[in-house]
Amino acid sequence: MIKNLIKDVGVYLPAQIVPAVVGLISIPIITRLFSPEEYGNYILVTATVGVLSAIIGWLPMSIIRFYPVYERDGKLDEFYGNIIKLTIISILVASLIASGILVILKPHISMKLYSLMWIGILVFMLTSGLGVLLQFLRAKRQVSWYSGFTIWNSIAAISFGILLIMAFHFGVNGLLLGSVLSLAIAFPFLWKKAIEGVSLSPKGISFPLMLEMAKYGFPLVTANLAAWILSLSDRYVLEFFRGSKEVGIYSVSYGISENSIMLLATLFMLASGPILMNIWEKEGEKKSQEFVSRVTRYYLIICLPAMVGLSVLAKPLIGILTAQEYYEGYRIIPLVTSGVLLLGLQQRFQAGPLFYKRTHFIMFSIIASGLLNLGLNFLLIPQYGYMAAATTTLVSYVFLLFLMIVTSRRLFIWEFPFKSLMRTSCASAVMGVVVYYIGNSLTSWISVNLILGICIGIVVYILMLLLLRELEREEIQVLRTTSGKILAKMMR
Repeated sequence: MIKNLIKDVGVYLPAQIVPAVVGLISIPIITRLFSPEEYGNYILVTATVGVLSAIIGWLPMSIIRFYPVYERDGKLDEFYGNIIKLTIISILVASLIASGILVILKPHISMKLYSLMWIGILVFMLTSGLGVLLQFLRAKRQVSWYSGFTIWNSIAAISFGILLIMAFHFGVNGLLLGSVLSLAIAFPFLWKKAIEGVSLSPKGISFPLMLEMAKYGFPLVTANLAAWILSLSDRYVLEFFRGSKEVGIYSVSYGISENSIMLLATLFMLASGPILMNIWEKEGEKKSQEFVSRVTRYYLIICLPAMVGLSVLAKPLIGILTAQEYYEGYRIIPLVTSGVLLLGLQQRFQAGPLFYKRTHFIMFSIIASGLLNLGLNFLLIPQYGYMAAATTTLVSYVFLLFLMIVTSRRLFIWEFPFKSLMRTSCASAVMGVVVYYIGNSLTSWISVNLILGICIGIVVYILMLLLLRELEREEIQVLRTTSGKILAKMMR
């Protein structure tokens, strides 16, 4: 199963790296085309799309959990038919509610933001539909197709958006319309691939199945909304107390941090989720415990040095990637990357509640953390601005990790790799010192310093891991063999 994990991580990797690279490349373009105020409005729309997507999130989450069960029982036709029907109904209801709220709020928001929000609702409808279809591909472990569609959307959306802005002068709404075009083009192809080999059941919605998925998924929806409060509500509080300019400055640096560290956390979640559920259903508790422990160790080995490296290179990185109006935002990067690292780590502790379908544990933990974050935001943002937003996010993620550890161990206990945590922390600290001096002061060329800092940092970190005997010979051989195969496949 570990070999399957490494293989799936390798195939999922382009689907995470390409959007992150596209996001980083687009930042210098977008920040030079739009002021922080305009970019702040765009971020508020994308945050709202995230809220709406979270509302129907119980469906894609249920796919990963229940697909192995219905596949085992030979009832995939019924499963697919119910999911598709429930998706259509959920999207329509959420869109109507959002439209009504937007009309009510019209007198209280700017006309620019109002018009952008209507495009955002359309983006939500397409994004949610494709999101469900992509989860079918994940459940079937058709990883290459999942990666392909994800890569297409990331490249096509920004390409169409910039084309509409540069050639047709659409303004910031061109970024959203670009997403609409990319999603609309991909939809028929994704639909065909996602339901391939399955005949959709013509029967009506199965209420026992719907209730079972709702019991499992709705606590996770509540958790998703609370997670939105954790990660995105600070934009609205900043807008209310400090204005769109601070939203723009904060969001650019936050986005750079998130695209760098969160992509790794997401990569582990995407690759390990379906495999872990299959192990639990087919091999039992002991094998599941071993798998979670191994995955956590790999997460620390890869993500901890990434967090340290990004933190020490924050200033030169922001200096290259953004316009001067956004430079000061580099100060939040160490706070944000630390928080995102902890957010990914707490996902490892969600295994028990997901196995036993006790998702209310996850819901209550995230709600408590979200309320803490919201309260701290209202208390501190009016006086301290976006620095307070970054600090409260980190504090809330620490609290969330604590709650998940306490609650999950009531159901599922596994061995945390403390020795690996100590060794990777030591190796990351040494690497961080080296990278800081190279990346910030080696030459007068920032880009040269960054490239050298990253390359030398990787070498130093690997040497430290070998010196501390963290990497086993078998793991080195498997990684070498697998990476060679993946590289050869990508080259072809």
